Amino acid sequence: MRGTRDLSMPGGRVKLRWPLYFIRHGQTDWNAARRFQGRTEIPINETGRGQAARNGDALAENLKNLDRFFFTASPLTRTRETMEIIRERLSLPSQRYMLDDRLIEIDLGEWNGRTPEEVNADDPGIFDQRNQSKWDFTIPGGESYAEAAIRTREFLTSLKGPTIVVGHGASGRLLRGYLRGLDTDKVAHLAAPQDVVFKLEKGLEKTF
Repeated sequence: MRGTRDLSMPGGRVKLRWPLYFIRHGQTDWNAARRFQGRTEIPINETGRGQAARNGDALAENLKNLDRFFFTASPLTRTRETMEIIRERLSLPSQRYMLDDRLIEIDLGEWNGRTPEEVNADDPGIFDQRNQSKWDFTIPGGESYAEAAIRTREFLTSLKGPTIVVGHGASGRLLRGYLRGLDTDKVAHLAAPQDVVFKLEKGLEKTF
């Protein structure tokens, strides 16, 4: 039993009248090494560029009338690089898209640049503690999913039409959680692949 704890997303589910497509940035060397990135500026690597191209091709195969879409990305280097590759694969000007600070990755504070093993070595059990209550856990010097959710919801409610978004692992989980109406205990643990396009429409999620 879940008891009386409210597991709904802060502010409630967001319902859009149009589809939203979400893509996580391509792989970086820190992703490959399992290092926490947060807001550290790390470029995508060769694998990441291939993932971005793959996702751009997938969008090209599945979407028509691209002129009706808004394109928006987090302001960090790895998301901008990914978006520009995607737009090139769509035969669109690479830099004609919007940036939105509300899509930026969760601040991972003192964990930036470190692996889970390194974090646990300095503070045994803290990484497991975070996984057990990932939604509410605040990393030292950083922020929690609960805190980052507020700006994610504000971004979603500001949208004016069909949108293609390039974001991060955590910001993508939050966005998908709001559009699917998921409980908070599920949102923070959603898978976040980098070689998939998520289509979110009418509370449902599909991938291609």
